[in-house]
Amino acid sequence: PEHDNLIGKNVIESKGAIHYLTLEEIRQNQNYLTPKLKKDKECILLVLGGPNKYYSFSQENLKKIFNKVKKILNDNNLQVIVIPSIRTPKNIIDLSNEYFDHDNLVIKTVDKKAYLSGLSLAKYIIVTCDSTSMISEAALTGKPVYIAEIKAMKNDYRFQKFKKLFNNLNITKNLSDKLEIWNYERLDESKRIAKQIIKHIS
Repeated sequence: PEHDNLIGKNVIESKGAIHYLTLEEIRQNQNYLTPKLKKDKECILLVLGGPNKYYSFSQENLKKIFNKVKKILNDNNLQVIVIPSIRTPKNIIDLSNEYFDHDNLVIKTVDKKAYLSGLSLAKYIIVTCDSTSMISEAALTGKPVYIAEIKAMKNDYRFQKFKKLFNNLNITKNLSDKLEIWNYERLDESKRIAKQIIKHIS
């Protein structure tokens, strides 16, 4: 990844993290969550990461994010799909359920099909700031991606460099209580870099 600052003749830099998702796989799973959603409301996807040495997933921090999301839902007549990752603590999933259980959908276990379906169905995507991988995956969709910030506990220089890059590419904006639509070129670095590796090998 470019934000890792590793440079050499044998180094290929990627914009963001390399990941395994494909547009085809996202589209194939679109209808997985459809029966559980309200048909008269568009969706916003909230993807939760988990605590690390830089960011605390305290209830206080998550409530600030959830309150912003609630205001967005009310102001724009939207429903939210909340997707946890493998790093999301159970108490945060439970807190999500308390906040969003009515007229919304909280997935309580790690469910890849639900994640792919959410990426396909959502009009907007919100990802917590701790995961460069999930933000990079969201960028594959070409949809507006909002980063839900948590105040860092220590110097998060690499994360800040990553977020600045994605902001400059017009992929992400910081989450506020307002929504907007914008366009950017879908980011598919896995495919781009695979072609480079094949060229080098051949």
